[in-house]
Amino acid sequence: MIKKKSRRKAFTLIEVITVLFVVSVALVGVMSLVVQSLNSQTYNKSNLIAYHLAQEGAEMIRGVRDSNWLAGRAWNANLGNGQYYMDYTDSAPHAYNPSVVPDQKILRLDNNGFYFHDPTGNATSSGFTRAIALGAFNNGEAMMIRVDISWLDHGRTYYYELVTYLYDWK
Repeated sequence: MIKKKSRRKAFTLIEVITVLFVVSVALVGVMSLVVQSLNSQTYNKSNLIAYHLAQEGAEMIRGVRDSNWLAGRAWNANLGNGQYYMDYTDSAPHAYNPSVVPDQKILRLDNNGFYFHDPTGNATSSGFTRAIALGAFNNGEAMMIRVDISWLDHGRTYYYELVTYLYDWK
C-alpha cells in the first residue's frame, strides 16, 4: 500500500498566535468597558443620593423659616450665620462644632434606611457627609443656604454643592 501524502493546508504557528493576540486584545477592551460602566453606575448612584441629601438639607432650613412664620416669630429665628447640621426629625438646625464632636457632619443610616447624624457613632456610616452653611445678606432680609455633600468612592473624594436663597416675604 502506498501512503498518500495529504496536501491539505494547515494553520501555521504564527497564524494561531496572531489570532489569539487579536482575540485577547478584543477581550481586554470589552472587559475594560465593563469595568468603566460599573464605576460610572456607582458614581451616578452616589451623585443622585448626594443631590437628594443636599435638597433635603435646603428644604429642612426652608421648613424652619416657614415654621417661624407660622409661630409668629422672626422669619430667621434659629437661622444665624454659621455652619450647621440638621436631621429630618429636628425642628431647628444644630451649630456645627468640630472641637466638641468631630463627626457631626457624617450621615449614618438608621434601621429604615433614612440618613441622620449620630455623633455617638453607633449607627452604620452611609459614607456621605452633609454640612449646611447659612449667611444673611441684604440687611438681613435674605439668607444664602449652601449645602455641601461629600463622599468617598474608589479612593477618591467627590463633592456636591447646592446653593439657594431664602427671603423674608413680609
